[in-house]
Amino acid sequence: MIPFGKLHIGDGKPVVIIAEIGVNHEGSVEVCANMIEAAVRAGADVVKLQTSDPDEHYLPGTPSYEIYNKARFTPEETGAMFSLAKSLGVEICTTCGDVPTFELIEALDPAGHKISSGMLVNLPMIRRFARSGRPLIISTGMAGLENVAIAVDAARDAGARHIAILQCTSLYPAPPATLNLRAMATMREHFGVPVGFSDHADGIDAATSAVAAGACIIEKHFTLDRTRESFDHKISLEPAGFAAMVAAIRATEVMLGDGVKAICEAEREHAQKWSRRLVARRDIKKGQKIVEDDLSIKRTPMGDTGLLALSFDKTIGKTARRDLPKFTIISLDDVGE
Repeated sequence: MIPFGKLHIGDGKPVVIIAEIGVNHEGSVEVCANMIEAAVRAGADVVKLQTSDPDEHYLPGTPSYEIYNKARFTPEETGAMFSLAKSLGVEICTTCGDVPTFELIEALDPAGHKISSGMLVNLPMIRRFARSGRPLIISTGMAGLENVAIAVDAARDAGARHIAILQCTSLYPAPPATLNLRAMATMREHFGVPVGFSDHADGIDAATSAVAAGACIIEKHFTLDRTRESFDHKISLEPAGFAAMVAAIRATEVMLGDGVKAICEAEREHAQKWSRRLVARRDIKKGQKIVEDDLSIKRTPMGDTGLLALSFDKTIGKTARRDLPKFTIISLDDVGE
């Protein structure tokens, strides 16, 4: 289990649900603020931005440079979004990949650092994130286990103590056959860390399935309008859809239970009603040694306190203490040594 702001990530704790706002605000501080507020209302535990200096992080003239240049915030605007999220009681973090942006985000006291799939091979930045001492959430799209291990080792060697890993398929949208949710168990066993799922699939089914498969974190892209072009709108959920996903995840958590195999309190009455008990198959005389053919196992009336069917073997060879006519429900007082 690892800390993440006021949250805890790991088995036995509620799934941490991240609303990936990213750059779906398209550079509008007002839209971003509205998105943060909407994500909180929809049930997100964490809101996540994507923050970078395009001149440091992308090659000029490329589509990525154009998108992130259009969506960039000033340091003051980024700080305002962090302050807003914290005032609303939700954790906030961002992905960043250049040193100036890292230093800006560090000064804003994020809950932790999110390392995107594209940054998995950027070992110098991973080491810098790790040296911050903050928790790291690492996405693993476009990477096999070997490259994930290189990144995790680099983080640990640089001092990271709290790491979580997300299974991710870097396709937009990611078809169901490519999601490989079982890889979460592989990585949990291999690295000994909490695991989760960064969901690029359509809809909410993959997220709830991931929770059933052991995800401690669900990250899902968030937008106010899926019909908008470019950015990540097409693979995102609008507030109503995100709220439905949160509700489905919480319901899945309830259904998963605590893993202890025991009779739940609501089931006890049915256990009393439906449990099979020992019944005389034929007349049994007082003083007679009981043999197998003397007994049958039947469902008996609710509230009966006769011997349960599990007492069958122990009852064979004992002596009837009274006459037991056929169909008598046999109790502990009816048999002796």
